[in-house]
Amino acid sequence: MKTTFLGSLLSLVLLVPSPAHAADGNGGLYASPPPPGSAFVRVLNLAGAPVDVHLKGKSKAQKVSGGHLGGYLYITPGSQQLTVDKTSLDLGLKSDSATTVIYDGKALKPIVDTYSMDPTKALVAFYNLTEKPLALKTLDGKHAIVDNIAQNQMGTRLVNEIKIGFAAYSGEQNVAKFDEQFLKKGGSYSYVAIAQGGQVRTLSLANSFDSLQ
Repeated sequence: MKTTFLGSLLSLVLLVPSPAHAADGNGGLYASPPPPGSAFVRVLNLAGAPVDVHLKGKSKAQKVSGGHLGGYLYITPGSQQLTVDKTSLDLGLKSDSATTVIYDGKALKPIVDTYSMDPTKALVAFYNLTEKPLALKTLDGKHAIVDNIAQNQMGTRLVNEIKIGFAAYSGEQNVAKFDEQFLKKGGSYSYVAIAQGGQVRTLSLANSFDSLQ
């Protein structure tokens, strides 16, 4: 079955929480499931200050800290408007789709996330927000996880469950390292390379939902 690359995370949302789950601080993953056919949108805030994210149809704003990725918001597909502070973007959202919107403090740029699902694997998504093509590789550079990603593009790959660190490579040059993460099967993870002051800053995290109403 074809679904968004968030499909692995959706499987968590559909679980019924136990008291142990509620106590471990992950209660947000076990909220009411999104309606079938929803569209998902999140914001990567590259501005230096926190921003309020408003999505048409939501009564409250989502707060996203500077330099961070917000959790995915789900909404009815169709024509929707996203507003970050005073900057707005009209989006045509398809059913069972996911979009990451980059905010640089002035403008909003959407990147359509790709599709893939395998509950026996972990899904890795690599976003290149630098000025030259990059690859996501193992730290030693011997194995490419997601190869040859152009500026402002992303790519994905399914991998076996593993605890591992990655690095962003420009050709044979290691330009930035990512923190080590335990990639769980059925999980979904984002790795972002960001141009900053002539260098490359990295951001990595396990994807999440925000059940904002």
